[in-house]
Amino acid sequence: MPQTLSKRVQIRIISFSLAGALLLFGAGFTGYRITARYRDTVEYKYQQSINDLSDYVSNIKTTLQKGLYSNTAAGLQPVFAKLMTMSEGAKNALAVLPVSGDQSIAIQKYLAQVGDYSFYSLKKLAKNEQLSNDELDNLKKLYSYACTLDTSVGDLAAAYGDGAIKIGKPITLKGNITEIGEQSGELTLDGGFREMNEGFTDYPTMIYDGPFSDHIEKQKPALIENKTEISQTQALVKAAAFAHCSQSDLYFTGKSEGSLPTYNFTSLDKYITVTQKGGYIDLYIDHTPVSKSTLSVNSAIDEAAQFLRSTLGENFKESYYSVSDNICTINFAYTANDIIYYSDLVKVGVSLQTGEIVSYCATGYIMNHKARPEKAPSLSADEAKQYVNKNLNITSSQLAVIPTAGKYEVLTYEFRCKSDNNDILVYINTDTGNEEQLYIVLKGDNGVLVI
Repeated sequence: MPQTLSKRVQIRIISFSLAGALLLFGAGFTGYRITARYRDTVEYKYQQSINDLSDYVSNIKTTLQKGLYSNTAAGLQPVFAKLMTMSEGAKNALAVLPVSGDQSIAIQKYLAQVGDYSFYSLKKLAKNEQLSNDELDNLKKLYSYACTLDTSVGDLAAAYGDGAIKIGKPITLKGNITEIGEQSGELTLDGGFREMNEGFTDYPTMIYDGPFSDHIEKQKPALIENKTEISQTQALVKAAAFAHCSQSDLYFTGKSEGSLPTYNFTSLDKYITVTQKGGYIDLYIDHTPVSKSTLSVNSAIDEAAQFLRSTLGENFKESYYSVSDNICTINFAYTANDIIYYSDLVKVGVSLQTGEIVSYCATGYIMNHKARPEKAPSLSADEAKQYVNKNLNITSSQLAVIPTAGKYEVLTYEFRCKSDNNDILVYINTDTGNEEQLYIVLKGDNGVLVI
């Protein structure tokens, strides 16, 4: 005769079953909340970026139109200066959007050429040289395509303006609750950008010398180009170690492709990305609020510098910093052989309450860091000083490699100067004596920045 369970045992079984079901539901609900929060944050970022792209393209069109009507170097110089700024902003906004690389190549190239053409023209005008008729015709070509692009991007931004259609791909739970982000199908924006790309089918080659930009869409992350690809599991291990948390605290939210492919993870208060090649941490953000400030900026810089030495094993020099919400964010540039490389940039955010690292961005370092051939300056520092404005009082100098508008690099002398209580940075080409860049340093309670 089969045995029957006692009422007490039955109650225990039912209780344990309910408890288990509630536990699974709670875990699933927590995973859902994490995913929903991540999705909302990313969607807001996408909405902001497409609106920014639309604004930049509209400004490019208007500025190019002004250039068509200007007939003097004095009138064209501010036009080209603004175009450089607008094209760079448009490229940055485009880079944030989830668009397949092959659907935005032509637009990337157009924006890069706007910036490079403007940079080339500014340099020529600065030497009191006139633009040729062919070079001036480039303005007409650029303006013609800007008109089409402005309409297309504006329509696309308007289509997503009310939030009814999501730009980001849907994120769903599938299988185990730790595996979030199974996604399929075409990216939401691909169709719109494909149409824009087709509008550039007959886009002519620009007629101008200087830094061409066709290489930009083909640019690969220099640091990891020859590194081995890691698995999602290996990336999770690296992410958890960096974030000082358990692997079970992090949820996989998908992959980012484009020029820097990454694995992306999130928790209730952290977001972290790991490069698919090499397993480098690209981005880390701890959203935990920092309620007060107890540490000095110098202490924060020391903490960040020590962290970088242990993380990347290279030498870095801090350049500028800003303070916001009790977090000090410091820009560091790679240094070697007494040369500072401003292309190889890492940003580190330090809590002024605890001294903990709460943000980290190594994109500049990952994209640009590589072995560079040694090159001796043609000009000595004393010779290069002669090309600095005589009204500036030079206080120090050092060798620095800086990026150009065309994404090339140039070796310069960085001269730190004073004038009327203003701090000025002047960058003189070590071969030609040309002034490559000039910045005004702004110092305030919230940091040290340059314009």
